[in-house]
Amino acid sequence: MSRLAEIVSLTPVDGTFTYVVPSDLDVEVGMRVVVPFGRRNVMGVVVEHSDGDATELKAIGSVLDERSTLSNELLELTQWIAAYYICSWGDVLSATLPKGLIWTSKAQNGTAVGIKTARHLRLAEGIKVDAVLAELRGEKQKALIDILATSGRVPQTEALQLSGASSSTAKGLIEKGLVEAQEIEVERMSDGMSVQVDPPKKVELHPAQTAALEAISGAVQSESQTTFLLHGVTGSGKTEVYIRALKQTLEKGKTAIVLVPEIALTPQAVRRFRAHFGNKVSVLHSRMSAGARFDAWRAIRDGRYPIVIGPRSAVLAPLENIGLIIVDEEHETSYKQFDPAPRYHARDVAVMRAHKNGAVCVLGSATPSLESMANAQAEKYTLLRMPKRVPVKGHEAAPLPSVRVVNLAREKEIKRLKGALSDELRDAIRARLERAEQIILLQNRRGYAPVLTCEECGHTPECPNCAVSLTVHKPKRQLRCHYCGRTQRLPTSCSVCDSSELALLGIGTQRIEEEIGDVFPKARVLRMDYDTTSRKGAHRKILDAFGRGEADILLGTQMVAKGLDFPKVTLVGVVNADTGMLMPDFRAAEHAFQLLAQVAGRAGRHDLPGEVILQTRNPDHPAIKFALLHDYEGFVEHELKDRQLLGYPPFGRLVGIEFKGSENGAVRRLAELWTDELEKDVEGAAAILGPTPAFVGRVKQQWRYHTLLKAPSSVPASSLARFVRATIDRAGAPKKGNRINVDVDPVGLF
Repeated sequence: MSRLAEIVSLTPVDGTFTYVVPSDLDVEVGMRVVVPFGRRNVMGVVVEHSDGDATELKAIGSVLDERSTLSNELLELTQWIAAYYICSWGDVLSATLPKGLIWTSKAQNGTAVGIKTARHLRLAEGIKVDAVLAELRGEKQKALIDILATSGRVPQTEALQLSGASSSTAKGLIEKGLVEAQEIEVERMSDGMSVQVDPPKKVELHPAQTAALEAISGAVQSESQTTFLLHGVTGSGKTEVYIRALKQTLEKGKTAIVLVPEIALTPQAVRRFRAHFGNKVSVLHSRMSAGARFDAWRAIRDGRYPIVIGPRSAVLAPLENIGLIIVDEEHETSYKQFDPAPRYHARDVAVMRAHKNGAVCVLGSATPSLESMANAQAEKYTLLRMPKRVPVKGHEAAPLPSVRVVNLAREKEIKRLKGALSDELRDAIRARLERAEQIILLQNRRGYAPVLTCEECGHTPECPNCAVSLTVHKPKRQLRCHYCGRTQRLPTSCSVCDSSELALLGIGTQRIEEEIGDVFPKARVLRMDYDTTSRKGAHRKILDAFGRGEADILLGTQMVAKGLDFPKVTLVGVVNADTGMLMPDFRAAEHAFQLLAQVAGRAGRHDLPGEVILQTRNPDHPAIKFALLHDYEGFVEHELKDRQLLGYPPFGRLVGIEFKGSENGAVRRLAELWTDELEKDVEGAAAILGPTPAFVGRVKQQWRYHTLLKAPSSVPASSLARFVRATIDRAGAPKKGNRINVDVDPVGLF
């Protein structure tokens, strides 16, 4: 009998593989190992031990860890994710580990990132400072000795800066045996972690906050696994409830995760929580440098940070002894991973992780997803309501902003529309500028104009890689594809008929910025979209500048709609509320309502009253009508009736299958043959829709077709997974150049 180990390779290949454990290796569950896999060596993770016959089994090549990198709890969670979201366990483990812990044969020392060290200085053992200072002649030598005597071990760069000494001065003292140098690991900090934070203000809870906190606290104290849906209107003080629940969690000796929907919101959240919890807070997100993520991940695993904040990937943080998981703005689609696999939903993984840990999960939102609200109505979740904003001067609760709708179709009909901004919105902006108040404008489309078209022949330049028109970006005089990033020079004439009559159709954030400059030349504008926030730290710099009052208007895409709290913002304008509302997706109305309600909630959150102006060509659309009244409950009731009638979530289950490849006909045939095989497995237990061309049929030179598996909610998710996996096994791998992607619980169907 030999020692054997079950290992998951960090590849898309499904299943575990058995290897022999060499007698000279100490291998534990959760350790990273290098194993032969086909004709190459790959990294794997040990998930189980066994004893058995080693005949014809390959041996583990090497062990990369001195102790387990992944806990049993994380292994169990990642196995569930792989099973539920129909992907390989290795794909999930790859998403869980930072790049610095992913071994590759090509990388130096096996990994792309290593531990960073910095030279530190300290006085040598047994040194008598007074005697040394008396003997030394150089003033800078004395200054350096004095600093080390006062501060102990100090980074060399800091010590030299404080003393005015040079590295040669330090070298001389080391050679004399008076100072010792040590290389010590230093943690690379992410953006926002090193920013100075103000001490927290004392806050008195209002009754609804108190009731919500008491319910959550009771579950934390009793260690009762409960999922709460905290439905609080914008400005009702959900974050203060989170903070107090976190304090009680730490007092119990437990750890916690706080999820936020966007990387843009992470610095703001980190700053607020650090004001209360100091260096007990760490952050994890995909835009951190590889080194900073590597350092933070290991520090979290080692127990140095009991609170982790970040977007969706933070749900997989290597914390142990979890007592509380908070998902703020739980309705946000950004919690769903699209590409690559695993295509998990962080909110649902958070609920499952809390359940597996016997922990409390809090899902917070002013506009909860219909799935979460349905779970609350079915008493799977415990519903907590905070229907009023926090009190402000002169009011028991800050009033929700008044909402006005401007019918753009009517404005154009009476020839009163001079640009993107209606007269009503311009007048409202002018009034705020005169009162030195601030404005947020939402236009959920970046660039200058979505379409450039020839007025002579109708030709519109399209991306050669994607089935979409190119967007005009005027500042750089470019046409740009928002799917693959391809750019080309903005033409001065039509490439088909050579006409110079080129028209710009549609409106992007750049065009709005230009119009504001023409109408309000003295207004200070900050634009916040993908183009202005792609650099590290750009989100924080823009929001900090607006918070300091360095701009009058914050203009942006949907990132300005979420989680922002600025006391002087009294006007929110939605330039085109129809964007996305009429997409061919059963969730389009829900997403539109949520976006409008969320951005409206940025106005009048403090002492100054707020106003919202929605510009639309569809004033009778349900999303507009219910947003006008701040009527979330009415919208839910209306929308759930349609969902139930059509059998869509939360009354049904969906699995999307995407087929893609470089040759249109081959992809279409693959989709048709694969869907036929799926029908054999399903045998009427679920409906199969498709295959049909994707809404955007070609992206990055890849043709795309979709098939949708649709079943009543009474059909277990495990059954749908079994159907799909059976088809995958029988159909086999697609031909080279083609791919099949499975998306369980998709949040978009186009």
